[in-house]
Amino acid sequence: MNGYSILPQGVKDFGPQKAEDLKRVEDGLLEEFSRWGYKRVITPLFEYVDSIYLGLGHDLKNKLMKFVDPSTGEIVALRPDITPQIGRIVATQLRDYDYPLRLCYCGRVVRFEEKGNGKEREVFQSGCELIGLKSEEADAEIIALAIKSLNKLGLKNLVLDLGHTGILKSIMKSAGDLKDDLISALKKKDQEEVKRIIGKSKIDKDIKKVVLSLSEFYGDKSVLERAKKIKQFSPYVNELENIISILEEYQVDCQVSIDLVDIKGFNYYTGVNFEIISEKASSPLLTGGRYDSLVASYGYDVPATGFAIDAEAILAITKNHIEDNQVHFIIIPKTLRYRKEAIRLTEWLRSSGFKVILDLNKSFANGGAASKGSRSLTTYGVIILESSTKIKLIESRSGVKREFSNLEELLKGGI
Repeated sequence: MNGYSILPQGVKDFGPQKAEDLKRVEDGLLEEFSRWGYKRVITPLFEYVDSIYLGLGHDLKNKLMKFVDPSTGEIVALRPDITPQIGRIVATQLRDYDYPLRLCYCGRVVRFEEKGNGKEREVFQSGCELIGLKSEEADAEIIALAIKSLNKLGLKNLVLDLGHTGILKSIMKSAGDLKDDLISALKKKDQEEVKRIIGKSKIDKDIKKVVLSLSEFYGDKSVLERAKKIKQFSPYVNELENIISILEEYQVDCQVSIDLVDIKGFNYYTGVNFEIISEKASSPLLTGGRYDSLVASYGYDVPATGFAIDAEAILAITKNHIEDNQVHFIIIPKTLRYRKEAIRLTEWLRSSGFKVILDLNKSFANGGAASKGSRSLTTYGVIILESSTKIKLIESRSGVKREFSNLEELLKGGI
């Protein structure tokens, strides 16, 4: 094997077709974000490690890829997430803007992953942040936007997995030194380990009863009815019920499941948190939630909620062939004498929104278009400029050949 074909673990190349398909996914997401009034920001691929560290959750703090900037000797880190960078921008550059701010982004993030765990180090991340609103309406907007953005890409039969970190945080206040052990057991949903930890603790009897019943609070929306019977859960359950009600007004196309003991993002999210799942994907397509303390870590206390999408995960469960990525026409001048006319036609078609290859080297001549089309190109047709009075259009699907006497005739009636 050629050594130049070997890449570091967790990264890969994208050929023309997959790169185009990924671009379609990202462009489709950004277009939908824009329709909802979200404006794009662009952040650097790396920055000082101390700055980016401030806004990271516990899980991502262990995934920083750091190096020394040779020009300054300072330690910098490749961004493992874009949301902290947006928090920094809001706190340092956007304080005087009118709130709420609706911001979106699209870019790569890089994370350290242990060898052999099968996870990518390089992730194509797109997302939205709603800054400056702390309300159920704001949480519902960001969730509705997340679902409808995926729907716009053709993804159906999605599951919204909805939770609230307030429930566990209210319980953990009583766990004392056993908090970390209890969080670990709950993360694994290991009920026997939870019982063992609780059994040796000095937690109040009523709190113990609640903790031991946490495994019951995962499932469909009926979970919320059971949870409401526990007094300290009631405010958070009411919040979730109101958000679900608003989502119904948005007419979101997804199934709703409830997980009130989901420990992921426990130290990062400050309220409602969610994932969007597809049965076709092995991991969540999207994660998000409320993170009211993030921007404050950069010196400006303002509430926020948002989500991040793994664009490549979406690509993996969409169709391989993307209609929008086809080349519409291939134009071939039979000799270079007709190059000027070929360029004129090519430019006209491109200005009209078509994707056109100008084949001055006649790479697709003599049946080449058809053979290459079956491998990498799909076209409406091939246009051959045979002489000043003869232009041939070969329709790709039907094979029908039509002739025109000049460019004007072709443009008027042929395309």
